[in-house]
Amino acid sequence: MSFAWIGAISAVIGAAVSATSAIEQGQAAKETADKNAAKQAADAKMKARRIAATGIAQAGAGGIDPNTGTPLTLTGQTEAFGELDSLRIINNAQRTAWGYQAQAGIDELQGNQARTAGNMNAGATLLGGTSSAAFGYVKATQ
Repeated sequence: MSFAWIGAISAVIGAAVSATSAIEQGQAAKETADKNAAKQAADAKMKARRIAATGIAQAGAGGIDPNTGTPLTLTGQTEAFGELDSLRIINNAQRTAWGYQAQAGIDELQGNQARTAGNMNAGATLLGGTSSAAFGYVKATQ
């Protein structure tokens, strides 16, 4: 087996390993981003609930009914903004995860292209070697 064949085979194997690794890294990054986003989203909701509870307690301590008027409006808005923050965090994580998956797809494509190039180089080496051998044979028999 010639060095050219060894190089071509190594390129094919390397491309396959690289593509597989990229896909696995993208999936792991997506899972991590999803888990982090879920925690951050829950934290955002909890923070909004604490702020709302503090407002209710302060209103009650000041002799104001927290279930009517401005205190009720502020409580509702605080909870709505907490939910909005939670959704924004999840959306940002999903975008990040999509980026990782897109990059893994690009890496996989590059690996496939490298494998194709390795196969073509191997074929070219085979044809070149066969041609050289045939030419040498014809020259030797003349």
